[in-house]
Amino acid sequence: MSTLAGKVAFITGAGSGIGRGTAERLAREGADICIVDFDEDGAQMTANLVTQLGRRAHVVKANVAAAAQLGTAVEECVEQLGSLDIAVANAGIGRGGPVLEMTLKDWQDQLDVNLTGVFLTVQATARAMVKAGKPGRIICISSLAAENTGMAIWGYSATKAGVRIMVRGWAQELGPHGITVNAIGPGVIETPLAAGLAGEEGGKIRSSLEGRTPVGRVGRPADIAGLVNFMAGPDGEFMSGAYVLMDGGLRDASPVWNADEETMAEQMRIMASGEERRQKMQSLLDERD
Repeated sequence: MSTLAGKVAFITGAGSGIGRGTAERLAREGADICIVDFDEDGAQMTANLVTQLGRRAHVVKANVAAAAQLGTAVEECVEQLGSLDIAVANAGIGRGGPVLEMTLKDWQDQLDVNLTGVFLTVQATARAMVKAGKPGRIICISSLAAENTGMAIWGYSATKAGVRIMVRGWAQELGPHGITVNAIGPGVIETPLAAGLAGEEGGKIRSSLEGRTPVGRVGRPADIAGLVNFMAGPDGEFMSGAYVLMDGGLRDASPVWNADEETMAEQMRIMASGEERRQKMQSLLDERD
């Protein structure tokens, strides 16, 4: 029996990575999916996966940092799919850099998407759930970086630590409405956002990471999607205000980094590819009207 039959899931950042993996998993469990992303091409690819599984999909182009766009997305979800039972606040960006060089725009963009965007997603979806008078599940994607930080990633860590703590307060406020709120802290997952950390298949970065990770491999979107499914399903009914780290044991592993010539060359290739993606997405991120 499908554990989420008859449910509708609203997933931000569902055009790739963890968001796409979550959309696919929840669809397999019987949910219809509202796919929210500012990358329409990626969102449509996710929609195709969902419909191939026999579930309904509705795509909304929206920037989670824009309250009006997000409000419209929630309205469309309810109008097109009939309800909103599960919300996954997954959309996020990475803007690393040393404190002496970080631009105010990069700092603000990261705050707007990773922190304010999660707040706006939770607020808008929770309001829809309360209005409908039905219980709901909200899952926010935090990060291992909420616990560990370092040079150049401290800004990202700050936003993800904020998500981790906000969930605890939201669980107190929304519990009386029958809404649970939880957070997941993914480790290094093979996604476009974490490409620089996960490295290339067969490359030295990947080999080093797998060697340091107790379970011996990099994370996959399906790993996180499975935990989202638990929190959204009947077995997660009594869980609220929780933060669950899912990192293959990496948090407590030795932080060894061998920056030899081959490793640096791989890093530069990945960074160049990531910069192309960032430039493509930046214009979409700046659309907030």
